[in-house]
Amino acid sequence: MQVLLAYKSNIRGAKDPYTSLLPIGLGYINAVLRKEGYPTQLANFSQTSWKEIESHLATLQPEVLGISQLTHNRFESLKLAELAKKINPATIVVFGGPHATHQFQEILARQTEVDVVVMGEGEDTFLDLMNTVSRKGTSSLGEVKGIAFRKDGVVVSTAPRPPIADLNSIPFPAGYFDGGIGVDIHRQLEFIVTSRGCPAVCVFCSSPLFWGRSLRLRSPRAVVDEIRMIRDRYGLIYFSIRDDTFTVDKGRVMEFCRLLQEEKVHILWNCQSRVNAVDEEMLLVMKRSGCECIQFGVESGSPRVLKALGKRITTEEVRRAAAAVRLAGIHLSIYLITGVADETDEDLKASIRLIESIRPHDGQVSPLAYYPGTALFAGGVRSGRIGRDIFLKDRREAFYVREDPFVASSTKTLLKTLNRVAEVNRFTAADYRAQKKQLGYCHTTNMMAGEMYEEKGDWVLAEREYREITENEPENPWGWLLLGGLYGRVEEWERGRRAFNRVLRLVPAHVPAYSALGELNMFAGNSSEAIRNFQRALSMNPFDKAAQDGLGACRT
Repeated sequence: MQVLLAYKSNIRGAKDPYTSLLPIGLGYINAVLRKEGYPTQLANFSQTSWKEIESHLATLQPEVLGISQLTHNRFESLKLAELAKKINPATIVVFGGPHATHQFQEILARQTEVDVVVMGEGEDTFLDLMNTVSRKGTSSLGEVKGIAFRKDGVVVSTAPRPPIADLNSIPFPAGYFDGGIGVDIHRQLEFIVTSRGCPAVCVFCSSPLFWGRSLRLRSPRAVVDEIRMIRDRYGLIYFSIRDDTFTVDKGRVMEFCRLLQEEKVHILWNCQSRVNAVDEEMLLVMKRSGCECIQFGVESGSPRVLKALGKRITTEEVRRAAAAVRLAGIHLSIYLITGVADETDEDLKASIRLIESIRPHDGQVSPLAYYPGTALFAGGVRSGRIGRDIFLKDRREAFYVREDPFVASSTKTLLKTLNRVAEVNRFTAADYRAQKKQLGYCHTTNMMAGEMYEEKGDWVLAEREYREITENEPENPWGWLLLGGLYGRVEEWERGRRAFNRVLRLVPAHVPAYSALGELNMFAGNSSEAIRNFQRALSMNPFDKAAQDGLGACRT
């Protein structure tokens, strides 16, 4: 059976560098189905017009259409399902994802274009669904655990499917990303997940209900193998680990970092975690292995608000974690929430004081919103503050707990504070000297220091930092990549070419090096060579914006 796994973000999400990408779960389901022999194709329709989507569906005629539905794209998902049914009423439309999972009753009761909802973790369930339907037809849907569907006009759900115990058994998505529609593989594979489940009880988050509260972890060996595969096949050397709490198991993190260093993988990476799940020793090891940024869900500086949000952290834990992050020389990014019921100006002032004391390098602020599958939404429905079917009746992207003037004002104030604090608390030359004294040689420190010197226009000191990387680790592509960029800025064309070519000998599939080499040759007046560089980059990644722009400039 021909399967199409599709996603379309909403209009605003299409402009966001993360929301515009396929949800990671679709990549895993695609890998599982293809490994088992099902002809499966991925489609990211976020940048695609509805007319073009209709043409794709008419050409492909998928027998099964899997659609990933989040809250922000709930109406786009329904429109996609409706379009597929219009083209071929026999298409089996399967919804999955957090929103569909937590709103399956409302969706199936009202939206006849949706046939099945896969609830929660999707790999085993979707495979079981395909095996059952291909052998017995849709009359046997009741045999598949972990789904909901209509039977004689009534919504029924089957027995829950146990979580996948061994996450290492799931094939790497990167091995099966070829042949997709609108899929920017290089941006897509920058984001990886190494665990599932969350034991926390934050009232605004649906993750525990979707993945389960028990934490399941991939092995460090499996994660490093996936990173190496992506690096070797697609040339990526920067990764973002999107686990809710990457550092929850210290031993696993330490082993992951040890493997990265011992096997000379030479990447940069960032992660998310909780302030009560890090310590100084771990952070220092993370920095040595390439971690340049960590993101914490701080949410508020008010203990009263933290308690209302179910965070189970203290402001003292926030301060300790932030101090340890700064000591290690890792960039600190924080998430904040405002618009909590009964939040006051005093609570806002407490958050401002906390920001000023922990000195983050950047952050995001979000008004507190209702989402299906959260304790906040369940409580709102019970109290009558919000209707359970609001997400089908109202087209707003988000439904905030408060919409009074305080929320807009506090959001603006917190963002202004974050920007002000970040501007005056960047790492300085003295900070980098202290980091080197504590850590010894560390390519992450050299890179960050070199970039600081470049911003100041001090090319000599920047070159010294990058040269230290190439002298200590000549096989590390980052030193050569940064040297190439530096030499291009100071118009030392030949030295820049040699540096970029060194990167490409180390990581032959590194598209940015081809694009950077093209830009260097273009500015040096060698248009024919620049065109070859840009064409080479686009042959590996048709979505590379630098190569697209450079090639256009060469031909005008």
